[in-house]
Amino acid sequence: MLSIICSRSFVTNSKVRKVVIIGGSGFIGKYVAKVFAQDANTSILTGARHSKIDDLKLSGNQVLPPMKCDITSQDEVLKTCEGANIIVNLVGIMHEKPPIYTFENVQHLGARNVAIAAKQNDAQLIHISAIGADPKSEVPYARTKGLGEVAIREIYPIATIIRPSIVFGPEDDFFNRFSKLVRLLPFVPVFGGGSTKFQPVYVGNLAMAAAKASNQSLKFQGKVFEIGGPKGIKRPILSLPWQIGLIQGYFLEKLPKNLFTITRDQIKLLKKDNVVSNMEGILTLKDLGIEPTPAEKAMLKNFILLFIYF
Repeated sequence: MLSIICSRSFVTNSKVRKVVIIGGSGFIGKYVAKVFAQDANTSILTGARHSKIDDLKLSGNQVLPPMKCDITSQDEVLKTCEGANIIVNLVGIMHEKPPIYTFENVQHLGARNVAIAAKQNDAQLIHISAIGADPKSEVPYARTKGLGEVAIREIYPIATIIRPSIVFGPEDDFFNRFSKLVRLLPFVPVFGGGSTKFQPVYVGNLAMAAAKASNQSLKFQGKVFEIGGPKGIKRPILSLPWQIGLIQGYFLEKLPKNLFTITRDQIKLLKKDNVVSNMEGILTLKDLGIEPTPAEKAMLKNFILLFIYF
């Protein structure tokens, strides 16, 4: 079963607000839950196969018994979201586990299940997608992210969609892996000249964006955000042809996941910039009054985890 956290928050004033966070067992979900739990009258319920009750460590808040949910099961999603006022969907995968947990089932049809649940409960939906989501992409990850957005718009057009760039923080996988590689290697190996741009966003900024968007639901209904942080630093590189990367990906993706794991699809994703588009109608952190946190500030006690080449 795909493990996700479902976090329900209740405000014990004149109006009870119930928040369901789908995907809260992951790196991002814990931060989102903590932001929603800042209200002293909020109770948090978590649920995932590998989560523990004390994962959130929310001082001054009651942590309720955990529960399980599977985003590929419409029945389970509907049951989890029953009575919700706000639903935040964080579920996404970088590696498939066929036959059930494929990009199609999780990121497209799973998002559809959440949209149905939001509509059934007349709940506000905050859907976390990704910069680069494109229903016409040749890369399954980006295509199903895009198809998930399309499904949500068709079923529940008032949903708010947030597309972050690569998300970093103390516990993330992507940045910490690069940090370890930099410690091992005298240079950073990149593909195609190292010209691809990234705009990494701090996980705390993303969590705050989800909360602020939900607090101003009428203003941001049906809107799309693209969020990223300030630009990073440079690092000496060894440039390799894209074709070499694809060959490496062919072999490495067949091995057990390790520090050097990379897939052909991930190589293809690296060909495109992962930055805020600034297209008309697309909102950013600025519209939420959030100042992007630089990597060196957020990760002061760690090595800088992402390197951007211009």
